[in-house]
Amino acid sequence: MTATTTPTPVRDRVGWGDLAWLAWRQHRWQYLALGALAVLGSLTALVMAVIVRSSGSTAHVFPLVDISFSGATQFFALAPIAAGGLIGVFWAAPLLAVEYEQKTYVVAWGQDLTPSRWLLGKVVLLGVPAVGLSAGFGAAVTTLLRAMNEEAGGRFGLASGHLPFQPFATQPFEAVPLVQAGYAAFGFALGLALSAVTRRTLVAMAGTLGIFVVVRSLVGGLWRRYYWPAERVFQPLDTRNVDTDATVGLLNGTMAVDNGYADAAGNEVAFPWACTNGYDQPDGYYKCLADRGVVQYFHDYHPVDRLVPFQLVEFTIFVLLAAGLVALAFKWVRRSHGA
Repeated sequence: MTATTTPTPVRDRVGWGDLAWLAWRQHRWQYLALGALAVLGSLTALVMAVIVRSSGSTAHVFPLVDISFSGATQFFALAPIAAGGLIGVFWAAPLLAVEYEQKTYVVAWGQDLTPSRWLLGKVVLLGVPAVGLSAGFGAAVTTLLRAMNEEAGGRFGLASGHLPFQPFATQPFEAVPLVQAGYAAFGFALGLALSAVTRRTLVAMAGTLGIFVVVRSLVGGLWRRYYWPAERVFQPLDTRNVDTDATVGLLNGTMAVDNGYADAAGNEVAFPWACTNGYDQPDGYYKCLADRGVVQYFHDYHPVDRLVPFQLVEFTIFVLLAAGLVALAFKWVRRSHGA
């Protein structure tokens, strides 16, 4: 007598179409909200840029809300600074933590969908759109800032130092699409990694916010000016050249790094505080400085032609950080679940 065997059903491997459908079902409101904000903000910034360029003036006001174009531009200039952090906190940090807290990972992860493949789907289907939307919004904001600069340049002259958004200033430097893409990738990866490690939504969100702010502050506030050796320009100290901003024509649009006093050979020297006493003759102060070897003032700066290379360096820094954090998230999930 022959025993009857029941064939074991073979489940099809979950494909990208299934992952996309799952991502849409789970995160459709996040998709719609983030997309709507990015598109609405981008369109508003682009329309403002067109109006400023066509009219040659920034003296416009939004109807009904009585907000000037200048005030709105300041808001748009600040928005990209926070975009990457918001993506990390509200988009990425809850991803894994919610699955762990609600125990839904037990159902979601199985033989047909391994944790690693599930996580890869989240990175591709959620992370990539977030980075793209952030870069697109940055492009629109950059267009608006350039329009405002062009209008100011027409009134004051491009080399006069009156541009409202200097190239190396925080807002225009960080708003460009390339840098925005790096920030968004880092924010998403940071939130994902903390979500995997902590398994707690609020902890991951708070940690993402704190670490993102600290890293961005360190890189932008302390490290950025040292991406490249600074150039140095000297200014003689005498009674006809008492304004240390006399080199503003040369330094317009540059990134200031340092300044101070130097001797005739160009060596940096400490300021002689003994020369701060009052003097009967107008040139007494400068004679005191000269007697102590202080004959010129120096400015360390980065010229404006380094703007794009600096932005490339910053993009690379944050992309490398993002890659490391994504690798950490994958390694942590694999170690915890063996897949």
